[in-house]
Amino acid sequence: MQETTRMVEYGVPIDAKTMIEPPDAAELELEPGHPGLGDIGYVQRRQELFALCRRHRLERLGPPLIDYTPEETRIWREVSPKLDELHQKHASRIYLNAKKTLGISQAEIPQLRHLSARLERETRMHLVPAEGPLPYRTFYSYIADRGFPVTQFIRHGSHPEFTPEPDMIHDCLGHVPSLMNQDYAELLTLIGKAVVTTPHPEQVHALKRFSWFSIEFGLIQEDNETKIFGAGILSSTGEIPFSLSKDVKRRPFVTNEVIETDYDPSRMQDLLFIIPSFAFLRREIELLVKRFGIPVS
Repeated sequence: MQETTRMVEYGVPIDAKTMIEPPDAAELELEPGHPGLGDIGYVQRRQELFALCRRHRLERLGPPLIDYTPEETRIWREVSPKLDELHQKHASRIYLNAKKTLGISQAEIPQLRHLSARLERETRMHLVPAEGPLPYRTFYSYIADRGFPVTQFIRHGSHPEFTPEPDMIHDCLGHVPSLMNQDYAELLTLIGKAVVTTPHPEQVHALKRFSWFSIEFGLIQEDNETKIFGAGILSSTGEIPFSLSKDVKRRPFVTNEVIETDYDPSRMQDLLFIIPSFAFLRREIELLVKRFGIPVS
């Protein structure tokens, strides 16, 4: 794979250098059209949590304990039962079994410090406080050390069914349960080691797309049924039914096609790939890392 100075991401050209040397935003940045932009109280709360969690991340202090507001708890209590009902019908076995074992409350927002301690005992994973969306290589550099960055803010109450950025609901009800599965944890760790080891931006870019269409927005085949595997789908009451609807193109997961496919993270995903099995996914990432010549142990 030859290196280039430009590549396309989210439909626009980017400097390939950002894949290897990602920016590190020191202040809260809400994207245009974010539902919380006009809400002064929401923005102030986000700024407070941003500063607190960023300090805890950079100083490696572990997740801070958060005193969640009644409004944040209300949103959690509204979304959690709706998601659970959809999970029971459509989520993959890996996710459902892990979620049952972890036992996250639908009534109270969990404290990441307590979830982290549980994961450490079960799979040697731990949770890293994240102030907001982290660049891909930064995110997976923590995973290479068996840490999973997790946000501690809640989406805006005007659109509880969807969030344009990872929040507590996305992370804790999408990603965290599957970390209780040892095989899933090892898969993530392998991707993390590959991402942080390679010096080639095109390889980081390819691994990012592989992760997007599997870990974030993957479907999986189980007992002749298509089930939901990716955390981005599992954490959205709108995305779950949409992902299985006639409005979405669903293709077999072919790694060469996946890593050449661009996507737009700001909207519902209308192209998804179906993974035939978890063993297949593990084998595919191992083969990709080997093909790239990335020395991981």
